[in-house]
Amino acid sequence: MNFGQQLFASSWVKQDGEDIVQWSMYGDDKRGVRISLPDDPFQWHMLDGSYGIPGTDIKWTFDNVEAPYSAEDVFGDGYLLMPSINRAEFLKEVSYVEDVAQAYQHHVRQEGDMISISGHPTQLARFKWDRWKFQKEHRFVISAIRGPQKTNDPMEYGEKYRELVRDEHWHKKGALSTFIDLMVEPEIMESIAITLGPMCSEEDRERITKLCKSYAKKARVCQSDLTGKIRSKI
Repeated sequence: MNFGQQLFASSWVKQDGEDIVQWSMYGDDKRGVRISLPDDPFQWHMLDGSYGIPGTDIKWTFDNVEAPYSAEDVFGDGYLLMPSINRAEFLKEVSYVEDVAQAYQHHVRQEGDMISISGHPTQLARFKWDRWKFQKEHRFVISAIRGPQKTNDPMEYGEKYRELVRDEHWHKKGALSTFIDLMVEPEIMESIAITLGPMCSEEDRERITKLCKSYAKKARVCQSDLTGKIRSKI
């Protein structure tokens, strides 16, 4: 089973202060931007009841499950989302360990064709070598399995779904998509803070300000605290 195709993570840093190492590694050599959002910017939905799979009489039933996506979003393009029963598992700090492979072995057990996971499955997407501990990384993680690819014909989608579930190893297959988009609350775009990198040029600043006027009119654009304190490379 390839967990890398079943677990989708979005990585963030949960700290107010800037980090020169982070700027260097992920901020386009200090010329990029840092986007600050609230801890929980996504649109949450209560999935409760039975939801039909397009083109079939088959239904998935959820019992008061919260998810950062709607019931319609569950049936994606090449994937089927698996809602967590614990909202607190969506955003958590990365677990920094000495040996990532060993951490996996501790949580995943295989006996024949049966695979069992101790703890919450999304935890598998949060193990990282402890040399990276300085990052103080947090990750939003959702899980998905293989689903039919979207089509304009519901009946065709339904037939693809039936073919898929007839495969006894279906639940072990990963999503066909390399990414999954989630919707944030509309007002979030009006309250984000955008910090310009310490080596950001005036041209870049003007470009970013112009983008904010189009997509996030109330966003706060500010200069890095490190501006003027770092020498440029020769």
